[in-house]
Amino acid sequence: MATEAQVSTQDDKLKDAQMEVADKPETVVLPTNESSESLIIIRHTCAHVMAMAVQKLFPDAKVTIGQWIENGFYYAFDMEPLTDKELKRIKKEMDRIIGRNLPLIREEVSRYAHKRITALNEAYKLEILDSIKEDPITIYHID
Repeated sequence: MATEAQVSTQDDKLKDAQMEVADKPETVVLPTNESSESLIIIRHTCAHVMAMAVQKLFPDAKVTIGQWIENGFYYAFDMEPLTDKELKRIKKEMDRIIGRNLPLIREEVSRYAHKRITALNEAYKLEILDSIKEDPITIYHID
């Protein structure tokens, strides 16, 4: 994974090392999960926003598991494969959700919170919940 890039500015526009530039390039160190707690939080939040967008656009999609990873974030869904057009719709919905600037709420609940998750019709989350031995567990949601 790249951790630095050669960039410079020209006419107040950022140029990378692959473009012709008049200035001397400077090294910019890109953040990594190891160097930036903020990057991990951003990736974690993006995973939740993506899950929200998918569930809004595809109500029958079943959420499985997701999290931040080395190069971004992911969420797995039990649903039909997505087309490029559908992926663009998801990105657009993510942008809309982010634009609403809703608070992401972190909540600690008992791992025995089956009633709450059952009400959400999230069978995969119930399976995950059953495998967790710690109590309480942390959940995130946007109100």
